Amino acid sequence: GPDVFCEVIERLSKRYNIFVLLTGPSRGYVKNRLDKSKIQYRHDMLQDVNSLVDYYNAIDLYIVASREEGGPKALLESLACGVPLVSTKVGMAPDLIVHNENGYLEDVEDVEGLYRSACKIIDSKEISDKFSRNGLKTVKNYDWKNISEKYKKTLYSWYLI
Repeated sequence: GPDVFCEVIERLSKRYNIFVLLTGPSRGYVKNRLDKSKIQYRHDMLQDVNSLVDYYNAIDLYIVASREEGGPKALLESLACGVPLVSTKVGMAPDLIVHNENGYLEDVEDVEGLYRSACKIIDSKEISDKFSRNGLKTVKNYDWKNISEKYKKTLYSWYLI
């Protein structure tokens, strides 16, 4: 949903001073739309995955506007860095995000919903802080130690009887 993302960002830029931070390959469509809309951005290809944390720590909000996803892994990364997020109901987003507790969930292609949710986070330090705190709690459930213990109990509980 890069087109949906751009529509949301364009709407946000009319209300706020927006700067978009992009990482990863390509992004040509998004960069072209941001250029046409005169929205400032930076696009970096990260050489070291460890520097990803610095990028998350530099942002105030993460928006997932996807139509389909296997993950996205960025949800867990955002939660782990305490970054408030708004996501469409794709991939594992409905499993991770409790609407209005640790983020906002919106329907796929719902530009208006994504926009309104992003505004709520930007306008309210209380909501932003709540999502950050609750996101950090949520992501602990997905720590490898917890996941491996859950698998062990689920897969081998019959064997231990």
